[in-house]
Amino acid sequence: MREFGARAVALVAALALVAGALAVLVGLAALAVGSPSAADLIGLAIGAALVVAAIRFVPAERLLGAYSALVYVLLFFPIVVVVVYAFNESRQLEVWGGFSTKWFSAALQDDTITSSIGRSLRIAVASAVISTVLGTAAALALARARSRVRVPFDVLIFLTLVVPELVIAIASLIFFTNAGFELGVTTMFIAHSTFNASLVTLIVRSRFVTMGSTLEEASADLGAGPVATFRQVTLPRLFPAVLAGGMLSFTFSFDNVVISNFTSGAGEQTWPLRVLNALKFGLKPDVNATATMMLGVTLLGLALAGLLLRWSARRQGGTGIGDIVGGGPVVAAEPAAAPEPPPAAREPVGARG
Repeated sequence: MREFGARAVALVAALALVAGALAVLVGLAALAVGSPSAADLIGLAIGAALVVAAIRFVPAERLLGAYSALVYVLLFFPIVVVVVYAFNESRQLEVWGGFSTKWFSAALQDDTITSSIGRSLRIAVASAVISTVLGTAAALALARARSRVRVPFDVLIFLTLVVPELVIAIASLIFFTNAGFELGVTTMFIAHSTFNASLVTLIVRSRFVTMGSTLEEASADLGAGPVATFRQVTLPRLFPAVLAGGMLSFTFSFDNVVISNFTSGAGEQTWPLRVLNALKFGLKPDVNATATMMLGVTLLGLALAGLLLRWSARRQGGTGIGDIVGGGPVVAAEPAAAPEPPPAAREPVGARG
């Protein structure tokens, strides 16, 4: 009970901290403009007092924890509202008419929705497979390449992830238009694969670099060729990172809106684009149901990836995803046994002729 009270106090302090910070920002903005009113000055003083009180009387650890909880609540509360009202029987979103699943049936009976679902799944699966293959191959090649060859490719890979997605979408649209491609499923697949391959490359490469080459060298010393070494030694150790990259590629491609919006053709909407275009005509219960189903597919994929990664980590003796994507767990090496003396040293002196 005492712990619950302390957490409640920390949550109230976090709310006071946020409200005080906003009041301070509004007051400072009014002072910067040069025409502060009495309400602005009072709000500035009260806000500063709230910020100081929250920081002074609540431990920093509890205050940061409560602030993080508040941020998560504000982020996920709209999603919870969409999911709850997807089961609303009433057509009016403002009125709760009881629990019902009829809007899910109505959404699945819409040909535009079902076709967009199938299109999104095909693009996401194909993009995940191609991105995983290309990204894994690139990771293995770049890890062994010289610095003058590796650095330019590293720049290109990081640019793909750092550059805003809108810029990538516009560049993809210009490229496909000038190259004579017809916008549609193919262009969306190519654009998604280009972006996701960079992600897979970083994940697999970080795992491959931290693995070391001891086992591969031992395999070569035992007479195994490059293909056998890769199949029996390298790939099993890389499999968790490859799986993580593939699942992330599927999720990013399945949920992508910006790149798909610029590279899709007429009548070739993906599932997220179908939801986005439906919102232009107002909120409807079937749109909430469609968004809830899309959220469920995404969470199911992430949960499956998490279970597979945990299973792989246990098989390899790791403790979590950090051991999978990065290096494995550090195991202390056993001290080497003292070498036995040669036979001449063990022979009794009297035995010598």
